Amino acid sequence: MKHPEAGPTVEWDVVIDQLRAQTRVGIHGHERASQPVVIDAVLHCRSQALPEHIDDCLDYDAFCQMLCAYLDEQVHTDLVERLAADLLALAFDRFTILESAVLTLYKPHAVRSAAQVGVRLRWSRQDYLRWRAGTAAARVAEARHA
Repeated sequence: MKHPEAGPTVEWDVVIDQLRAQTRVGIHGHERASQPVVIDAVLHCRSQALPEHIDDCLDYDAFCQMLCAYLDEQVHTDLVERLAADLLALAFDRFTILESAVLTLYKPHAVRSAAQVGVRLRWSRQDYLRWRAGTAAARVAEARHA
């Protein structure tokens, strides 16, 4: 991405609606098998006002491919909340242009009487960096006590 002094910058959102994937998530035994999930996301970025190259933007195709590949390859996650956090952690690590995000992760088959249920995570880059620093410090403390 070009530096802000290269021209005016604007705030913009990349919107992803109903990205469909398969993964293993849930606390019940039958949820260890692959099941469908649906993702909605709003990815808030700042970039130059008139970008001319994909490097000046958040590449939504690469973002969607990253999420789907991770969901397909992960062995299992018990909590949908943890899986949503893992997905946004990947996003903040890979896409430096990303300032904040809202990610909703739905499990369409989780509750028979509902069309779908899920969780919504709102995270800023600063929140993510604090979380990452805290988990790194916890791992260091745990290693010292082992």
